[in-house]
Amino acid sequence: MSDNKTVNHMIELTKTNRITIGVVVVLVILLLGFIFMKPAKYAFNTTLDKEIKDLKVTEYQMSPQALAQAILKKDAALVLVDVRSPFEFAKGHLPEAQNIYKINLFSDDQIDFFKDLKKGNKTAVLYGASAGEANVPFMILKQMGIDNIKYLNVGYEHMKSGNWAEIAANPLKFNDETPIVDFAQFISDAQKQNQPT
Repeated sequence: MSDNKTVNHMIELTKTNRITIGVVVVLVILLLGFIFMKPAKYAFNTTLDKEIKDLKVTEYQMSPQALAQAILKKDAALVLVDVRSPFEFAKGHLPEAQNIYKINLFSDDQIDFFKDLKKGNKTAVLYGASAGEANVPFMILKQMGIDNIKYLNVGYEHMKSGNWAEIAANPLKFNDETPIVDFAQFISDAQKQNQPT
């Protein structure tokens, strides 16, 4: 009988030891996690709603005419940043443009690049295949506090001809975010024509 009591006591002691060891291991893991956990390097300084509104502010947009004039003047205060893939960049790009693929745009080196531009009183002009491709990187960089940036309000396709004098003199307002065709009117007209008489 006393052997059974001793065995039961040993089983209880073993269970208690396992629980105690388990709790200690979990606490050590949590402590090490807190010690070695890296703080967030970057934080958003503004809200997404504000940045979406800023997309419409002409101060942050660069028209094809203004860019063509800057290229003709060889304006050193502007740095062109092509956010397209390296493959697309290799097929053609604007003069003196630097390729920073939008996926790599938020690495430490690239963030430092934009901060160095600001220290040198330079403005980065982001462009992509369309204005929409440059919009998202523009908004995220602005949210991170990088405000020395603009985006080209047309895509590379509108600018690739390289006729800078012609583009600079063109009075038309380009904006590849505005549809060329009024699709609502087109559908309405088509429905009117298809009605039985």
